[in-house]
Amino acid sequence: MFNIPLKKIAFTFPYKLPPGLRKKSPKGIDVQKYPLLPIVLYSKTKKTKVIEALIDSGSDLIHINKQIAEYLQLHQGKEFESSGMGGKYTTYETSVGLIIGRGGREVDFGYVTAMFPKLELDVPILIGRKPVFEEYQIIFEEFKERFKLIPKEEVLKL
Repeated sequence: MFNIPLKKIAFTFPYKLPPGLRKKSPKGIDVQKYPLLPIVLYSKTKKTKVIEALIDSGSDLIHINKQIAEYLQLHQGKEFESSGMGGKYTTYETSVGLIIGRGGREVDFGYVTAMFPKLELDVPILIGRKPVFEEYQIIFEEFKERFKLIPKEEVLKL
């Protein structure tokens, strides 16, 4: 089997309001915006539409919702005890296809390790350090409300 190098491109994305607050946000009140990365998740048989995931340097792996794992019919692998925004909870390891970007500017990471909870939790999808932080330098520009993903090859050239 050949190991084909991942073709990467640079991205800049604006911070956004969480989807549930976009239409409900009261006018004149400053609501926190977040670094939400457009992604597509896929399995051998199904694919999601473009969804948004929170870039999270405090997370080791990708964490997806139980509902998405069920929709994609992902394998329920080894059980782990996890903790995070949802407190302590049981998760399952799985493998899921990951594409970042949108509108023709996309990078397909292939199948990556991800976790999903045993019980549905009201937390965002998280993009942890593996694999995106391993392949990109990520720069958060709070003052400009945007974040950049720069392929590590470009960073090494500087």
